[in-house]
Amino acid sequence: MVGATRQVRGADRLWPALARAERREEALEGLDRIAASMQGRVIRRAISPQERSLADAILESAGAIADLTEAALDERIDAVRQHAHSIARRNQALDGDALREAYALGVEAIRRTTGLSLYPEQVMGGLVLRGGAVAEMATGEGKTVTAILPAALAGWTGRGVHVVTVNDYLARRDAQLCHGAFARLGLRVGVLDGEMERAERRAQYDLDVTYGADKQFIFDFLRDRLAQPLAPTVASSVLDAVTNPDDREHGTREVVQRGLNAAIVDEADSVLIDEAATPAIIALPAGESLGADTVERYAIGIDLARALEADRDYKADARTHRVALTKVGRQRLGELAADPSRALPPFWAGPRRREELVVQALGALVLHRRDDDYIVRKNADGQREVVIVDRSTGRVLDGRQWQLGLHQAVEVKEGLEPSERRHTAARVSYQRFFARYRSLAGMTGTGWEVAPELWRAYGLRVVRVPTHRPIARVERTDRTFTSEDTKFADVAKAAKVAHERGQPVLVGTRSVHDSERVASLLGDEGLQCQVLNARHEAQEAAIVERAGRAGAITVATSMAGRGTDIKLDDEARDAGGLLVLAVERHHERRVDRQLFGRSGRQGDVGEAIAFVSLEDEMVVRYGLAPLRWMARAAPGPLRAVLARLLVRQAQRSATRRWMLIRDESSKIDAWVDLAFHQQTR
Repeated sequence: MVGATRQVRGADRLWPALARAERREEALEGLDRIAASMQGRVIRRAISPQERSLADAILESAGAIADLTEAALDERIDAVRQHAHSIARRNQALDGDALREAYALGVEAIRRTTGLSLYPEQVMGGLVLRGGAVAEMATGEGKTVTAILPAALAGWTGRGVHVVTVNDYLARRDAQLCHGAFARLGLRVGVLDGEMERAERRAQYDLDVTYGADKQFIFDFLRDRLAQPLAPTVASSVLDAVTNPDDREHGTREVVQRGLNAAIVDEADSVLIDEAATPAIIALPAGESLGADTVERYAIGIDLARALEADRDYKADARTHRVALTKVGRQRLGELAADPSRALPPFWAGPRRREELVVQALGALVLHRRDDDYIVRKNADGQREVVIVDRSTGRVLDGRQWQLGLHQAVEVKEGLEPSERRHTAARVSYQRFFARYRSLAGMTGTGWEVAPELWRAYGLRVVRVPTHRPIARVERTDRTFTSEDTKFADVAKAAKVAHERGQPVLVGTRSVHDSERVASLLGDEGLQCQVLNARHEAQEAAIVERAGRAGAITVATSMAGRGTDIKLDDEARDAGGLLVLAVERHHERRVDRQLFGRSGRQGDVGEAIAFVSLEDEMVVRYGLAPLRWMARAAPGPLRAVLARLLVRQAQRSATRRWMLIRDESSKIDAWVDLAFHQQTR
């Protein structure tokens, strides 16, 4: 078995470009795109009776081997492992009795190494993953150990399997938790870390199961492209092997990945949908610093933009995220530009280029807000820098920049020196990267709403797995307010009341700014809280793990700590369980579900309430103006009804808007990836 495995690995390493044929389908458009979306909606489904029966049969078989000696169990595992490997070499998959026995051995290995006895629902989830789908499993249902079953099958093929998570901490944690079970099944486990050198990273990929954050896998793929930019043909690879018999890896020493065989993606909607809105890019310095004229034009552009008056000189449309000068604004700009102290460099002094520069500066000033779209922090060298925040996840996007000078305009707005130009050395969209895997599956607590996109982009259907215990969480009716100030004050009051009775509280906010505003209000009430946002990513999991203690108050952006369970202590459970206070509704309902799902884990008691106001960013940006006016003018009871109706309408509109943005990004990336690939071959 070991010799056969090494032979497969050697072939993948010797022929890295031939290990997986790249799929380059054109992006769907028109009726094809609509048909794919409709198919994605229809193909969503629940667990079938056959899968339930098979899960019960697997657990029954696992019970039958529970009394085997260690030696006898090893013998059974070795036999099934060798059978799985031989089947894989014929490009087939285990089925029927062989699958039942393989999963039963996995269940027993998990029990003996972790002390956890899998539930039928977890086995069902493992069957969904093995079938190449996304398993929607509620928070706390044990997705981490569920993934061991299909990952072991993929690992037995000798071609490797990648278990993808959202950050390095979760990758290390999950690898450590599952290491014993994989070792019992004869598999070696590796984990990727951002500090690893290439040789060490290569060693982790050579193991049977490799855990890592999505960025680790995708940027290793891009770095491999840079190390071996020209894909070898069969003829050139054979010639290389013949002419270099003593160096079977000639030309691939810097390549760390040995092929993209199988991937299981945890938090699949976050990785495959939210992260996929922005392509992965390796940008290298262009080798030239910004000239004095360039730095000057950014500074003058921001100065001119600050001198203009909103609504009179320019119109800012938050819905479309665009700024346009009015006729009065163009005249005003001409007058301002005539001032010698605001003289632009010659190239930018003309009316059209001047307007282009100022519109960009207005976008930096008006549409891109600090502690919402980006944060300013100190880098490793102690220098202040602008770092983009992903509005969908609340996490920072290290190393990414806005294009076409916008990033430099934001830097000047914040009083920083504009960063140097960069050129794109390698890039790939998430869709095209994950499409390269022979086998792709995922799991998440909130995949139902994006099922059409998952099907259209990746060919993945979403299957809802039932919870092991009924959900006891109580979701209260939204509390509505006319202003943000009264809303935030009521959030602080609700948190204080719950804290005084010993109930743990999780306050979910949409932005960094809002999380710090809530923390300040709680401080005014004499309450201490833990704050988790883009400024505190390193402590993310540790903070969330403590959020279930009696009387604890945790303030976090909605997606922070995703992938980490909040476990209640006995005192917290007696006080009513975790109380989730959502400061506003998110642009997409699945993020609300993710936040609310923190409460009521594994049948625990809990409560969730959303606080919304007519001044919320989503309501202002996406709500219908007449409905907003009616809600504001209506008397008390009717106002609450209209406000809830307005919020639902705004959320549906925002969801459609973000879906269109992702669709456009996907189409653009498909075109750019193809052009970039042809250019660099």
